[in-house]
Amino acid sequence: MINKILVTVDFSDLSTEVVGQAADLALAFKAEVYVMHVIPPMPVYSGSEISPPVIMDYTTEEWRSEQHDLETMADFLKQKGIKADTILISGPITEVVLNKATELKTDLIIVGAHNHGFLYRAFIGSVSEDLLKRASCPILVIPGGK
Repeated sequence: MINKILVTVDFSDLSTEVVGQAADLALAFKAEVYVMHVIPPMPVYSGSEISPPVIMDYTTEEWRSEQHDLETMADFLKQKGIKADTILISGPITEVVLNKATELKTDLIIVGAHNHGFLYRAFIGSVSEDLLKRASCPILVIPGGK
């Protein structure tokens, strides 16, 4: 039985497809949905190239914008009669997703997978691949680049 679905979005074009798939499953199982975006940790700056207040102003505005986008996605789900909430959090993406899934006791994680080449995957890796290896609940991967 699927009662809680954790949906991760990165605000790419694929995010619309990911939320759409979550809506279909949530309706079928009468599940609630958490739409989550993980912001990578802020880099630590030294020196005087960029002053911290400028960075902080940018970060605050970026967080507001991303929270608004998440709420728009949750509103889309709510209009379909789905109980939905948003999560905007910063940290190492895979660890944050896994920790939040455990905390919420989610039954399914839905992620998008971008179509990157071999070199990208070899050096950078893939969040969806890492989640597949480490998650304790099922994961639905929505492929991109159709």
